Amino acid sequence: MSFNKQNKPVIAVVGAGPGIGEAVARRFAAEGYVTALLARTEDKLQSMCERLEKDFGQGISRYYLTDLRNEEQVIASFSAIRTELGPVQVLVYNAGARRVNGRAVLDTTTEEFESFTKINLFGAFWSSKCVLPDMLAAGRGTIIFTGATGSLRGMPGLSSFSPGKFGLRSLAQIITREYQSKGIHTAHIIIDGPVDGKLIGGVKRRQWIRDGDKEKLEEVDAYIAQPDDLAQIYWFLHSQPRSSWTQELDVRAQKESMFSKL
Repeated sequence: MSFNKQNKPVIAVVGAGPGIGEAVARRFAAEGYVTALLARTEDKLQSMCERLEKDFGQGISRYYLTDLRNEEQVIASFSAIRTELGPVQVLVYNAGARRVNGRAVLDTTTEEFESFTKINLFGAFWSSKCVLPDMLAAGRGTIIFTGATGSLRGMPGLSSFSPGKFGLRSLAQIITREYQSKGIHTAHIIIDGPVDGKLIGGVKRRQWIRDGDKEKLEEVDAYIAQPDDLAQIYWFLHSQPRSSWTQELDVRAQKESMFSKL
């Protein structure tokens, strides 16, 4: 059964949550896209869909409960999206699993390393394989991967995070080299610094309040990347003319140190 009667273009946001995922979905919904949201937490997915439909109209969004560590679930979700909404024209892989507090290699369990790597890398591989055939048949499509500072360098305590993000960057380069000439635009965004949200934004604000740092409290967007602003970057990459496609782009808040390249 189709839930996309008007045959609107389809974007799949994998690892959708309040923050970048929802902001990207909203940015594309504003351009007429129907949004498929994939994640594990149903109440958050329901809330996002409700907000999207309230602002952009009934039927603009559907959610698909998906454990990105499980290939069968990923395949099943994309099969359902194809049946219910149509072929995916834009894939945004925004999933990321990391520890808030670092843990040394010797203290990191095999289970955590495997779980995080499946979310940070395997899920992107499986998702890409699901959407590429339709994109190749159409001769066009966009795949955008959300990377991090950990995509470029390993840091103490992030042994279960950075390897997957390193691999994600490589996967983006491979898909580009294999399929760009066939109309598939693949881009990797390195978000070099914290992103505002309930968790990171809340921690930062509480720290600034404790420190009495009024400047940072008054200029949050100069110190922490804002999801709505980042969503503009995703749309910019998708809408680039084919004469000037960007394969990798790094972004950070104005007053965030450029530590990712050091």
